[in-house]
Amino acid sequence: MSGSHRVVVRTGEQLPEMDWARESADLTDAWPYVGPTFLAATERALPEAKPWHTVATRGRGELALLPGYVLTAPPAVDHDPRTYLGWQPPSGDSVCCGVEVAPSVTAQVDALGEDAFFPALLLGSPLGYRTEIGYNFWTPTLFATMVEQLVPAAFGAGIRSVVAPWVPDRPGNDALTAALDAAGGHTTFWGFEDHIPLTAASWEEYLVGLPKRKRQRVVTDERRVAAAGVTVQRLDGAAIRPHVPRIAELTCLNREKNGAGEEPAHIETLLAELLDAGADLRAYTGSVDGDLVASCVVLRKGHRLLTKWAGFDYARLGERSGLYFALVLNAPVRDAYREGLRQVEFGAGAHQAKVLRGCSSRRITTSLVLADAAHRVRAYPLLDAFGAARRVAFGDVAAPSRLPLLETAASGSACCSDG
Repeated sequence: MSGSHRVVVRTGEQLPEMDWARESADLTDAWPYVGPTFLAATERALPEAKPWHTVATRGRGELALLPGYVLTAPPAVDHDPRTYLGWQPPSGDSVCCGVEVAPSVTAQVDALGEDAFFPALLLGSPLGYRTEIGYNFWTPTLFATMVEQLVPAAFGAGIRSVVAPWVPDRPGNDALTAALDAAGGHTTFWGFEDHIPLTAASWEEYLVGLPKRKRQRVVTDERRVAAAGVTVQRLDGAAIRPHVPRIAELTCLNREKNGAGEEPAHIETLLAELLDAGADLRAYTGSVDGDLVASCVVLRKGHRLLTKWAGFDYARLGERSGLYFALVLNAPVRDAYREGLRQVEFGAGAHQAKVLRGCSSRRITTSLVLADAAHRVRAYPLLDAFGAARRVAFGDVAAPSRLPLLETAASGSACCSDG
């Protein structure tokens, strides 16, 4: 007699023990940012983020992991649930790829008090900017079952808010946001992430297939790099290690330029841990007179390349060197075609410029669940307004004559996973 195995869900868990080789074999299609290897490195880089993962198992070796981290005090702005309502801290930092907000929004959020939001449970990968479930089995009710147990358990443990900041519009993820809404949450637009499906036979065929203007932009970027006298090089694995401090420095320079904040120590720790774990890393670098002035670190998992950390010394390069797109887009796509891969993922940042060079896009949404129903009534309209302003800033809709509470203004070019 046979039958299906029962799905067992556990909340508040530590990471499952799984090295890079096993993760690559058992969670092949899961994004690396929500896999045990990257998350273990994250936990060393962010000790203030307390692991609180939701794990579903079925049968032997069948696993689904929804990462979660408890933040007991206000964290970096990108990880603070209040920023997704349009709130800004006194420092003036804004959420990654953000919009400018009217001061009245911050006042309204402050009026709710910190206790309305903290302790907070951030779902997903706080340094990977991705909220998604990594899994190697699926049932139609899997995501809903995990969330149905997660939210009550979190609130029972004293957590005051659950935020899923970066849910990509990929097959099945609508079930995740729907389950969070059903648990008392609310969902809004956050932005876009960009990617290139590798459907041509080669890099050369891909270029020929681009519309003329997009192809011209790619060619122009390459010519600018040559004219700038920049030496472009690819480093693999252990060859990256001596350059980790400079890569972290360049990446943080780029993020500061675009209003996002991350510490070099976070990136250094993540890179060192990933290299120690044997993850498939490569770095595209640009040098002038022997000095490293640009870098883009790319992670390969399965049939995908994913650009993760990019940084540029614009004081040395100028603003129009073309190096950003030569390193972040062209080099990974060219190599991915050579390696027979199926997808290159660029994450968020510089969205419009990437589309002009041939990228496809998918939407990212944010879900927020507050424990106190009275706070939901006041907070969720702010979430809606913030999402509406971001849609305008990203060109997703035409701007109305006036958006309530928010002054829309697109942020800088590249942040999040791109620098």
